[in-house]
Parts: sequence; C-alpha cells; structure tokens
Amino acid sequence: MTNSWNCCGVDLRDSDSRKFRDFQTNCTTIELDRQADRQQEIAEITPTIATQGNTLNNNEELYAAAHAIDKDLSTLAATTTDNGGGWLKLEFDKTYFIHKVVIYYRFYTNWYDPSEWCVQRVANFKSCVDDANNVDVSVYQGEVQQKSCGTLQLTYGLEQSDQIYTLQCRTEGDTVMLSKITGRIVLFEVAVTNTVRQQEIAELTPTSATQGKTLHNYEECCAAGHAIDKDLSTGAVTLTDNGAGWLKLEFDKTYLIHKVVIYFRFYNNWYFPSNGCAQNVARLQACVDSENNVDVSVYQREVQQKSCGTLQLTYGLEQSDQIHTLLCNIKGDTVILSKNTGTIAVFEVAVSKTGIVKRCRQFCRNAICEYIFLTNCN
Repeated sequence: MTNSWNCCGVDLRDSDSRKFRDFQTNCTTIELDRQADRQQEIAEITPTIATQGNTLNNNEELYAAAHAIDKDLSTLAATTTDNGGGWLKLEFDKTYFIHKVVIYYRFYTNWYDPSEWCVQRVANFKSCVDDANNVDVSVYQGEVQQKSCGTLQLTYGLEQSDQIYTLQCRTEGDTVMLSKITGRIVLFEVAVTNTVRQQEIAELTPTSATQGKTLHNYEECCAAGHAIDKDLSTGAVTLTDNGAGWLKLEFDKTYLIHKVVIYFRFYNNWYFPSNGCAQNVARLQACVDSENNVDVSVYQREVQQKSCGTLQLTYGLEQSDQIHTLLCNIKGDTVILSKNTGTIAVFEVAVSKTGIVKRCRQFCRNAICEYIFLTNCN
C-alpha cells in the first residue's frame, strides 16, 4: 500500500508543525491509494482463461470476464442473462480436486469508487444485490456437470467481510461455471482452491516413499506416494500384517532432520463426505483409535538414530486439530513411520531440515548454531 501520510512533502501525522497548518489551509484534496488486491487463498489454482456470455453493455474494458481473476477487488466481471448468456466460466490446465470456490462481491462501506451508483445509498446497494443474487456455482469436467457446489446467496451486509462467500465443492473437474437465468452476474473476484497443502519452511523432498502392505493392495487409493504428493485429499494406508506396518521416506543424502509434520484426516468439511471415517463422529473416533500410536524415527543407512516420538492423534474435528508436529533434531537420510498393530493411515508427511551436517560443524562454536543444531554440534 502506498504511504498516504505524506502529501506534498508534508507528514500528515505531525499536526503541531507549521508545514501541517499551512497544508490544512492551502491543500483541499488528499488522494488515497487504496489497496485493492485480494488475499491469495491457500492452495489456490490459477485459471488458464475466464470467459462469459454477454458482457454487460459490451464493455470489455469495464466488465470483462478476466476481471474476475485479476486479484483486484476494484474491478468486476458482469454479464447479462439475455439469450442464455448468463454464465461465467473459469477453465484450468488439467483436472483438479476442486475443494472450494470463494467469491467476492462489492461492499458498501468505503467502497473503492464512491461515485458508483450501487454505493450511493443503502437502497441502491440492496437493489444491486437483488439483481446479482442466486447464481449457481458448479464444477464441470469438460462440458459435463459434475456437481453443483451451491447457489450464491448474497446478503445486504455493508462491510467487506460480509461480501466474501465460500462454497464447498469437493469434487474433481477442470472447469468452474457460474450461471443464472434472470438478472445479472456481477462478481469482483473468484478464487478456486484444490487440496494442496502448504509448503513447510526448509521442507525436504523425498526421493522415494515405500510402505509394507498397501491396504487391499489398492495402489490407486492408498499408495505410499500419496503421503508426499502434497495433496490432502489422498492418503497412504498400510496394514501391520506380518511386520508390514511401516512407511519409509528416503532422501538423497544425510540431512539434519528438524521436524516431521503429519496430516491426518479431519471430520468437518472433509474432502470426501462418503469416506467411511467421515460418516459420523463415532466412525472418526474408531478410525483414530485404529490408526493411532505410530512411531516416527530417523534412520541413517538403515540404523535407527532416534525416535522423534509417537504420533498421538486426537478426536479433534477441525483440520487444524489433525496436523501433528514431532521434533527430531538428528541427522539421517530416512524417516520411518511404524507400528505393530492396527493401520497406518497418513494423508501427508512433510519433513524439514535445519541445515546440512557439515555446515553445522563449520559454525559449531557459534552459540546460536549450537541452539539451532542441538545434539549435532560437537
């Protein structure tokens, strides 16, 4: 955001200065540069193109479909429903698991353009809301509708926070379509997310992920590779039959392993409502009990260096409740998750480092380094 305190070389916060008093007398207009960029969503995916039916007044400069994906909240896409033209389409480069669609509408209080008719009076604002309301939001694969995520229900809320709407989709597709039969579609931003998790700081990329006995030998569903694909809608599941209860992540060389972050399924708004563990809270708790108490250890050339701890799942229902961090602070080239009974089911495993071992030795007499690298500073 541009610093709006400085105008004509005068610091507007310095009300005691002569310059400020002179400024008050002689300066009549202060122009503020409002920040109109919206926040990037976690795991947001970028459309390759945005198109719409009938652009309002055929005015592409003001109302083009591209304005819905430019991340600028002061621009808008608007289309009329004449002759079946009431649609806005966002297309992606491939099929994704579409998690949610976030839609931004104009707000009334301190809107970017005070001269706009819709924000002149509250009555005008409500009229604009009514005209742009009731938009269906659906996911398509090609030209085939996969699922309606719901109908956009705008409110008369006057603040910006009132005009941000989230619709859960949780289905695969390569296109998101907004449509209605009467009125107009007016949108200021549309953000679409998939299920890719956030990258950890200093995260390492395993060269391979393997496991003992994949559940039902069903690799498409439950392969070890799903634990490192950064997609929270897929998981690795292995049985503990005949000593097969292990999941192994191998790295290209020895690192000082700082921590292991493990993502488990959550209950509220889980990506696949049909999943057995997400049918009711009792089923989730049964899955937690079966898949709990997994040892997480660091190895060096197949020799265990240290157990970072035992994964202790909880019955928490939110996504944030099911992200578990174990500190290791030991050098190694492999991380292994193991248990003797039940099942190992993890949806993502992220391993991060604090540096390469030889670097620690080089700076080991530095007290800060000794704190960061802990037991590896000799």
